Amino acid sequence: MPVRQLPTLEFKYKNNRSVSNTATLLGLFGKLPKYFHILKQLDEIVRETQPDVIINFFEPMAAFYAITRHKRPPVVAIGHQFMFQHPAYFHAPQLWKQLFSMRAYTWLLGAQTTKLALSFYDAPDLPGKRIVVGPPILRKQLFQLESKPNGDFTLVYLLNHGYADQIISWSKKNPRTKLHCFYDKPYAPAEFQHSPSLTFHKLDGEKFLKMMADCRHVVCTAGFESVSEAAWLGKPLFLVPVENHVEQQVNALDAQQFGIGLAEKSFNLDRLAELPDALPVGKFRDWVASAPEKLFAAIELAVKSAR
Repeated sequence: MPVRQLPTLEFKYKNNRSVSNTATLLGLFGKLPKYFHILKQLDEIVRETQPDVIINFFEPMAAFYAITRHKRPPVVAIGHQFMFQHPAYFHAPQLWKQLFSMRAYTWLLGAQTTKLALSFYDAPDLPGKRIVVGPPILRKQLFQLESKPNGDFTLVYLLNHGYADQIISWSKKNPRTKLHCFYDKPYAPAEFQHSPSLTFHKLDGEKFLKMMADCRHVVCTAGFESVSEAAWLGKPLFLVPVENHVEQQVNALDAQQFGIGLAEKSFNLDRLAELPDALPVGKFRDWVASAPEKLFAAIELAVKSAR
């Protein structure tokens, strides 16, 4: 099928670091007419293509389409966020207010659909809640890489370039540790050597993945896919969630409990010394390999539930 791109909801950030809930909500309400138009476009696409099943990767507009249209194909909603609805998921009582909001949001995005809840580890399916638990769905380029142990540098990924100052500050105090940092700074060159031990790179998925295979440790802001790719390659993780981003906060704590990294509140990389040189990969890779089977199970459950 041809690819058609439509706008969607987006987070707003404060100081290029923390999520601004106020600005995000104001942006949502300010663009309501635009979003209603997008729903009509989705209607037209579905009528034109006549799909048997709709697969939604945790996309809000497609979720609102599923809720507001009764005569439509069955929908499979995919996202690690649906693990918030699973009793086996990591519990963080200290974040109960944020988790209440996040569970409400995931319930909304998964309403009247079958959910494929992606997880670092296996957990029982919940047919009564129309939830199938599956592994991370990772890009095929990852499986073509050979992970090299004991790399001579630490790889850093910043979702927001506002954290770059913390990396620079730590690097000045620890010049013996070689850092390669990818970030989203506007108009930044493809590569900038800040010092002999610190190099910044503009976001580049292919380049980042290849360097991940060669590095010793991975430092990142707890995005689910980045954490999963590092775990598949056997790279220990130092995780610093984006401020006010409860999803990433729980990702970091869940990964720490799973034994693949350390969770912290800032980029004080002194704790890199606590990480092992490599992670065991056999069990996790077997789990990742079950992705097609789990996806088919979710599609079958969706079709069966729609009858």
